[in-house]
Amino acid sequence: MKIAIGLDIGGTNTKTIIAAQNGEVLLSRKSPTPVSTEKDRERIENRLVTNLKEFLNDEAAKQIISDSSELAGIGIGVAGLIDRRRGRIIQSPNISSLNGVAMREVFEKEFSLPVILENDANAYAYGEKWIGAGKDLENFVVLTLGTGLGGGLIYKGRLYEGPMEVGHMTIVPSGRYCTCGSSGCLESYASGRAIVDRVISSLEKGTESLLSKCCDGNIYKITPEVIYETALEGDSLCREVFREVGQFLGIGIANLINILGIDAVIIGGGLIGAWDMFIDELSKEAQKRAFKLLSTDVKILKSALTKDGGSTGAAGLLFNMTAGVANQTAS
Repeated sequence: MKIAIGLDIGGTNTKTIIAAQNGEVLLSRKSPTPVSTEKDRERIENRLVTNLKEFLNDEAAKQIISDSSELAGIGIGVAGLIDRRRGRIIQSPNISSLNGVAMREVFEKEFSLPVILENDANAYAYGEKWIGAGKDLENFVVLTLGTGLGGGLIYKGRLYEGPMEVGHMTIVPSGRYCTCGSSGCLESYASGRAIVDRVISSLEKGTESLLSKCCDGNIYKITPEVIYETALEGDSLCREVFREVGQFLGIGIANLINILGIDAVIIGGGLIGAWDMFIDELSKEAQKRAFKLLSTDVKILKSALTKDGGSTGAAGLLFNMTAGVANQTAS
């Protein structure tokens, strides 16, 4: 059995897996993404490498590797703009300390294994096509709702290797500030960070909510998970925030339908558990704004890879890369 390592380095957490060649996740772990300043890139590089070494030294990991026929390499998905040819991170708005890091070189040097680097949402999209909700679809977009908002595109059955920075489409002119340096980006209205910022802003203005009493009264400790749990209790502010997320996602999806003529939109990421809170508003807004001839048959689907989508897709890309190299060698 051939195996590969998959890493999904997000703005909040890093997910690490060992996957088999059929896409089965054999071992999975989630850990906080290390934080450092842009002037201290070496620290975050070392921490990411150390985290993977600790994962591979786990007894369960060592047993899986021992039982396998080959450890094919490491696939890495990172939020941000990627230089695929050089294996370098150009810019990561949510993890600015990784800007300019030659990630492929760092991991190849430390682990003496083939390494592939890809945008995290692109990796997620590849995973959906490989073994997920998109395996029978030819043209679809994946949106990943996490700390930020990522996008990946499968076109004519293949991964589109462009930026697909869906989260940084301008939705509201002169709107909310975005970590990319612009304003009014979709990510600033539909993401984990956007949800928290919206709630805190409302509470600071005196809006009534059960959240004002949570986190020992410190509203700045509120997380998306807390907001979701409070929404389930019927809190008006929390429910309204998720409805807004659906509305803005619907606007963004209508734009994608009109431009790309896709068959489906698959939504995944850390906030997918709140699906029921935003999907009705999303569907209504998308149908209202997209061309009817283009949108009538478009499916809005929940990801089939809700836990390890990005890391699974990264491992799949590694398998694909090594298979391509083997085919070239054979020919």
